[in-house]
Amino acid sequence: MFKRDDYIVGIASILIGIFIIIQSAGLKVKTSLDPAGPEALPVIVAWGMIIIGIIHLIGAWYANKALGERTSSPSIKQKIEDYKSVVAMVVISLAYAGLMEILGYLILTPLLIGSILWVVNMRDLKKICKISIAMTAILYVVFAFGLQVDFPLGFIEELL
Repeated sequence: MFKRDDYIVGIASILIGIFIIIQSAGLKVKTSLDPAGPEALPVIVAWGMIIIGIIHLIGAWYANKALGERTSSPSIKQKIEDYKSVVAMVVISLAYAGLMEILGYLILTPLLIGSILWVVNMRDLKKICKISIAMTAILYVVFAFGLQVDFPLGFIEELL
């Protein structure tokens, strides 16, 4: 389950969790019906990330102990292959965030979900389309109607 390099994920997860906790401390609202306040959810997620990071560190330590020290370091080509999907997801996510105001949630979210499914090696286009559209619809209904969140609709908003 764990790889020998999972300690990198663990350290990154812990550092991001700490950063979120520090940044959430400034989220104060003078009037709120929620007794926990706006910083509660980010802090809960951050603590979850820290716990996952610790689990990754422990798992990587046991994996290194069980497998012994690495006999040869991987080549540059192997390192690039290992991180290609991570880089692709980061680029996809940045494009999603950058184009959200222009194209809107309803167009970009199925493309985001479909792209991520493609990056993780799902190649059945019918299944990708079904999952992408269904998840976009479910998330839209939950957030727009259930939680009253306004989504950016991009150019579709001008047509309405």
